Amino acid sequence: MRISTGNNIKRHLSLAILPFFLLLTLSSCSTINEVKITEKPIQENPIAKAIEFTSSERSISNNVYLFDENVGSLKESEILVKISSLAVKIDTEAIDAAMDGTTWKVTKGKAGKKVNVDKTMDALLNAREGEKVDLIIEEVIPPVTSQKLLDNIVVIGDYTTRLLNRGRNRVNNIDLASEKIDYYKLSPGEEFSFNKVVGRRTEAKGYEDAPIIIRTRKGPKKGIAVGGGICQVSTTLYNAAEECGLEMVERHLHSKDVGYVPKGEDATVSYGSADFRFKNSRSHPIMIRTSLGKKTLTVKIIENRNLLIPVSYSSYAKSGQLIPL
Repeated sequence: MRISTGNNIKRHLSLAILPFFLLLTLSSCSTINEVKITEKPIQENPIAKAIEFTSSERSISNNVYLFDENVGSLKESEILVKISSLAVKIDTEAIDAAMDGTTWKVTKGKAGKKVNVDKTMDALLNAREGEKVDLIIEEVIPPVTSQKLLDNIVVIGDYTTRLLNRGRNRVNNIDLASEKIDYYKLSPGEEFSFNKVVGRRTEAKGYEDAPIIIRTRKGPKKGIAVGGGICQVSTTLYNAAEECGLEMVERHLHSKDVGYVPKGEDATVSYGSADFRFKNSRSHPIMIRTSLGKKTLTVKIIENRNLLIPVSYSSYAKSGQLIPL
């Protein structure tokens, strides 16, 4: 008969109370699912990873050339350094197209260049012995292209009148008034006043005597006055603005029909009394453009949809100012 030692007694006692202890522990939880086991995340060993990458590196075949340099037998990490150093000298950023704030004239952007390191590396690794490989260079298109800007500068009103009276003085007056409103811009909600923009027509400003229509109690009659003929400018502008649905604020008809537009489609002006006013009722800035030819006067209304936020223009923008897109 074997007698248990002290250690054996302790071991048997532990085994005897273990089931009771487990039962007591589990009974304290409503379900087994409530028992939570926390695992420590396994952290990657960066040194081991680097060793693994280095051991898996491929080498270039013998006598493979990058340009005229023999890079055969070089490893990936070595050839990567060479390609990257060449790319630094070649890579150029793309330049966006720009728009002048005064004229809305668009300047072309410039495409950039970028060495495709991955594709060049693959070409070298897959090259056969004696093969020559060039850098794979790709074009980088700028995000803002000139075409994208031009597509959003739209003519919304266009009207032409014929110069029935092409007297030198009259044409001179039309030319001066047309230049005053050319390139004039209006923000959404802004009002245009012909008399305010063109100003008083005086000899000091270069205006000359030319035929006008005078309203009298006995009816309209012909006369001569400094600035005669500029009503053709206001009338042509009115029809261009009417064509694109701008809000008319003030307009007056001549006391007599004029020959360069159909009846009722004219807009007479007289500094200090009759004015022609309209409002930019659209959601983008607009610009007035004028063109005086030998026999015709043309006025265009241009809308710039590149401008996301209304810009306040008192008159002309500063030359060379870039409009925010």
